[in-house]
Amino acid sequence: MKAIQTGFGVSATKAIGMLYPKEKRIFEDPYSEKLLPPAYKFWIGLMRSRLMFDMIMKLRERMTPGVIGWMFCRFRYIDDVIKSCLAHNEIDTIVNLGAGMDCRPLYIPGIDQIKYFEVDHPDVIHKKRKKVKKILSKLPEHVTYVPVDFEMQNLEDELGNAGYDLHSTSLFIWEGVTQYISTKATDIILKYISKASNNSKIVFTYIIKSFIEGRNIHKGVKNMYNYVRKKKNPLWIFGIDPEELSDYLSDYSLSLIEDIGSSEVKEKYMQPLNLGLTVFEIERIAFAEIKK
Repeated sequence: MKAIQTGFGVSATKAIGMLYPKEKRIFEDPYSEKLLPPAYKFWIGLMRSRLMFDMIMKLRERMTPGVIGWMFCRFRYIDDVIKSCLAHNEIDTIVNLGAGMDCRPLYIPGIDQIKYFEVDHPDVIHKKRKKVKKILSKLPEHVTYVPVDFEMQNLEDELGNAGYDLHSTSLFIWEGVTQYISTKATDIILKYISKASNNSKIVFTYIIKSFIEGRNIHKGVKNMYNYVRKKKNPLWIFGIDPEELSDYLSDYSLSLIEDIGSSEVKEKYMQPLNLGLTVFEIERIAFAEIKK
């Protein structure tokens, strides 16, 4: 299934980030590599050689410049949002929509003190539960896995049946999902989130609308554009204009706290470590709060 492979791709990127020396890491995730299937683990094993690491990273940068650098920064930013919310006792619950193989409920300090719901397609959830149980010998008690087929099931019903309380102050994570779903599906999910308790928050990623529409496609992102926007069955179908984001979110009782892209994350995360990685400019991260 494509969603599972996408999840493993993200986990592999996290595993690559953990190959840097500790003082050069943008983020810490000791579990993602353990969830990978053998083929992915083989390549990660090859990259433990500094020569192979440098060669593969340079090849990846030539093919799709800025992707790895952006992903590293994206992982760290969302980790930081979670840690800040926990440190300030701002949330009771986390709901990860499209959790894939994400391992944050296993490694973020203190996260086991709140309820954590992982939502994804039934096939993904089934695979995730098996792998997590194999790694930990048991499933974590604070995590509830919620299988949802969005074509056949209602998100509100399934989360409610799983024990999620819309009246709890929640943080919704929606990472690397919006570009794959329709405007209608995005609207349905945001309308659901708008029902959550006042002061609940959402952190999500989005592709800029100009990229989806094929405008300003420079040489550095042309290969990626041709792949994700192929004429038959394009992978990415939805984008948002950053200049319209605040007004767009206000329709769902969401007040924008921060909207960041390549220049901000480079300054915040990349430059202090001098990793020599570029950061592409086609995806951004939004952080917003429910204000009714």
